[in-house]
Amino acid sequence: MRVARVLFVTMLVTAPALAQMPASREALDGVDPVALLTQGKEISGKPEFKVSHGKFDYLFANAENKAIFEKTPGKYEVQLNGACARMGGGVTGNASDYAVVDGKIYIFGSDDCHKKFVAAPAKYLPRAAPPMPTAAADLQKGRAMIDRAVAAIGGAERLDAIASYVETSSQVQKRAAGDVTVATKTIRRFPSDVRVERTMTMGDRTQQSATLVTKEGAWFIGQGRAYPQNAEGRATSEQEYGRHLVSILRARRDAGFKVAALPPATVDGATVDRVRVQHRGVDVTLNLDPASARVSSVSFTARNMDGEIGDYTLLLSDVREVSGLRLPFAERALFNGAPDGFLTRDLTSIAINQPLDAALFQPPPPGEK
Repeated sequence: MRVARVLFVTMLVTAPALAQMPASREALDGVDPVALLTQGKEISGKPEFKVSHGKFDYLFANAENKAIFEKTPGKYEVQLNGACARMGGGVTGNASDYAVVDGKIYIFGSDDCHKKFVAAPAKYLPRAAPPMPTAAADLQKGRAMIDRAVAAIGGAERLDAIASYVETSSQVQKRAAGDVTVATKTIRRFPSDVRVERTMTMGDRTQQSATLVTKEGAWFIGQGRAYPQNAEGRATSEQEYGRHLVSILRARRDAGFKVAALPPATVDGATVDRVRVQHRGVDVTLNLDPASARVSSVSFTARNMDGEIGDYTLLLSDVREVSGLRLPFAERALFNGAPDGFLTRDLTSIAINQPLDAALFQPPPPGEK
């Protein structure tokens, strides 16, 4: 079931949403990871020298190697908590499909992922974020910039009064098998619930799916079934949906909401004022028009459709008034400075504070048809 679902998700959804895997599985087909890394040999381990660590059972050829692993498991274990090294974000790797790169062990969700990662690992490995500025002047200025952005979007009173936010959008994603038309409806119930419904069309084939994130958990819903996301998948979904401009500004008073002003920069040919925001795993830079304080773009680090990690900028335009708020209806994405169709989209509607059916946020029981 896991393989079929990986293929389904990879083809049809824009965010990882994979089922949780068993708590422990035999890693590396029983190959001793210490021997693999220290001797470069695939030596089979023995059941009597087994260590359960994280998601996996590791076998060792002898007690000495077992002890070495137990002393420094992070050095010898499967990296990235068992995620596919190319796709990350909750896409579970196959514990039997592994490679050693720069003295570390990685696993993969498919042969294609294995080949692409080994050819250019630096494209896919997470990188450390730069430190958040800590100077008092930067923090104070950052807060003032957020307040200006809130005023520019329509004011704190209107923004904070949003209880529900529903938007529909469309985009065309270019894939190896052909163009895919994606119609998306995103339903937000503040402060924490999000449901994203997708209709994806390729040629004469149409499929529907949804992702649901609530305080209780996160699920991928497709073909009449609900699959719980693993921890990494849920975190990725929360980051993706948390980057929404309304969500960012509306969360400004939450505990743990951090802001700091950054030096001005040039984005897409225009000089912008910049403020960095960190909140519940979200790490973005809001780029403001110096005169109006309108957020003209949002920058962050994320994976593109091919799993590569890089710098995204969403250029926001076609601003329209909705319920007294000035909101962008067009998002043009740049990935490492080049146009990116994966996140480029046009909004077709926005509705604020319309009644929502509570059932939308209740996932069907696992396996239900």
